Amino acid sequence: MNRKWKFILFSVGIAIFTYLVIDFGIDNILTNLKKTGWYFIPIIGVWAFVYLFNAFAWRSIIGEDYNNISFLKIISITISGFALNYITPSIALGGEPYRIAELRKFIGTSKAVSSTLLYTMIHFLSSFVFWILIILLALTSLTLTSATKISLVSILLAFSIIVYFFINRHKNGILESLMELCTKIPVIKKLAAKYSDKTDSIVKVDYQIRDLYLNRKRDFISALSFEVIARVIASLEYIFILEAIGIDITFSEALYINAFSSFVINIFFFMPLELGSREGGLVLVLKTLKISSSLGIYIGLLNRIRELFWILIGLLLIGFNKNIITEKLNAKEERYEKSAVI
Repeated sequence: MNRKWKFILFSVGIAIFTYLVIDFGIDNILTNLKKTGWYFIPIIGVWAFVYLFNAFAWRSIIGEDYNNISFLKIISITISGFALNYITPSIALGGEPYRIAELRKFIGTSKAVSSTLLYTMIHFLSSFVFWILIILLALTSLTLTSATKISLVSILLAFSIIVYFFINRHKNGILESLMELCTKIPVIKKLAAKYSDKTDSIVKVDYQIRDLYLNRKRDFISALSFEVIARVIASLEYIFILEAIGIDITFSEALYINAFSSFVINIFFFMPLELGSREGGLVLVLKTLKISSSLGIYIGLLNRIRELFWILIGLLLIGFNKNIITEKLNAKEERYEKSAVI
């Protein structure tokens, strides 16, 4: 990604960030910040650890090539990547091209593509593993109605099947077969045909994807574990939010709130900026726990304020990285000019 596109990406991100702040209302944000008080510090701080474990997961996927890139750089790209995902209007995949562009400078294009795709896949897979674990926890530790229990058991079976097929499919590779499928679909077969001359590159990336599932099982399990741990840590946010207004919940209930609300958000992934789906999921899950459902709007707002903070951090990291690159290029030009004079 050249400097021009980085500047455009940074500018667009700042514009969307400004829109979100204005849309939420500065007065509204300040009122809720005052109401939450010092609890907002741990609410934001929790996600520093979430991103840390996300970075651990990505490092496990990168594998031996990790020595070519510093862990601080991986953390920086991780935060910026998620920031771009947050501000993507619909499908939250805006950060993936950025991750690839940044990572390929250190480990090459094909490995950058495969590592980014693998991380996205495992991040997706960890959602189902997390939901399965929380359903089991909810069935054994929470007081639920019979209807809720029946629904959870049905969902548990469905998720287990999805996880099995997901892992089994990726063991056999996915990109090459996906490309072949695309060439047979009338609407997109012309577009897919344009990439037919890149079969070797696709096969290479596909091999690296299969390699993680078949030959690097320790790295696969490690990455998946780090992602699940990150989701568990993120659940602490709900304890701090509700504690700020005098409502005590157990860690099990916090896990349940996180799992259920994220499930609803993923179902309605097409909603721009998760508008409505986040709050709706929170309202529903609070009802099942017999907590005032109106608090879902309050929790959702604090979630968004926390996101705004980390979006800003991610965008600043992109801008900072841009400045570092510019300085390096200028230094090279100065050395070249001096050598030319000599």
